[in-house]
Amino acid sequence: MRLKRVLIIASGGGHTGHSIALAQHLLDYNIDIDFVIPEKDEWSKASLEKYGKIIAETPKFLDPSEPLYLGLLRAPSAIFKSIRRIKSGYKITVASGSNHSISSGIASWLKHSDIIVFEASERFLQPSRTVKTLGRISKLIAFQWDEQLKFNKKKGVVVGPFLGKLNYDIKDEGYILVSAGSFGYKKLFDAIARTNLENVILQTGRVDPRKYIEKHKEWKVFQYDPNIEKLIAGANIVITHFGRTAIESAIKYRKPTILAPNIEWKWMQNETRLKESEIMAKKINAYFLPPDKVDEKNILEAIEKSKNMKPLVYNDGAKELAKIIYSML
Repeated sequence: MRLKRVLIIASGGGHTGHSIALAQHLLDYNIDIDFVIPEKDEWSKASLEKYGKIIAETPKFLDPSEPLYLGLLRAPSAIFKSIRRIKSGYKITVASGSNHSISSGIASWLKHSDIIVFEASERFLQPSRTVKTLGRISKLIAFQWDEQLKFNKKKGVVVGPFLGKLNYDIKDEGYILVSAGSFGYKKLFDAIARTNLENVILQTGRVDPRKYIEKHKEWKVFQYDPNIEKLIAGANIVITHFGRTAIESAIKYRKPTILAPNIEWKWMQNETRLKESEIMAKKINAYFLPPDKVDEKNILEAIEKSKNMKPLVYNDGAKELAKIIYSML
């Protein structure tokens, strides 16, 4: 018999990816899972529906690139809406390391749920606002890297990077997969389009794909694919940004990976984020391509050098956290 005991706040993008990894392992313990997602997040909705029920959509009151004062102004409304939409009755609520999780996490805590928060995989030097905020009311903080433990040694435990189960066989179908997440990285895409590479699959995100389709009719080009993991599994090399895709590529599917931090995204336009992206590249043994090196020559060089970089092995942190959650129920 399954009992609905766990609520996961899957806050979009890589945070939803981490939440899926955790859900896969929680299901092995016959735990029913419900989800809260950001409002109008169709990708999260489509990605999560096979793992559990989406019981609420709540406001994403602060983007990572926005100043804190905007979040403070919007927070009361976001918390009020979350309280109205999130039901009680969950023994444990798991919050991902996104600002969206803050209001939903507080709402669930006010309804007597124990809070567990896990830190984002991109954090090495500074904790997320979510960990700083929800960490105060949480029972446990799960960290994906040893470097994160300094954020909260009292409540923190290092479980490892969230990988999740292999959903596809690892193959080499010869293509180069280029993906910079839902935002997209125009400078990177333009530079790759100027090369003579032929076997390329390009996910552009918010960047208009039409000029790449027109210039390279031999490429497969699209804006979004909820099944991007299947493309990672079949790639020869993956070129991606600073985020979960890099971890899935290099560690989970053991692909030669090029990590190109995207400074077109405002959140990445500071020295700390760039340093953290370089740390991640070293942690997963990916080739690091800094913003000032994004051109045809350096991309082709990165492709050749990445072929000789062997993937590193990590235990699945999502599996470890699922075990901890089961012991707390």
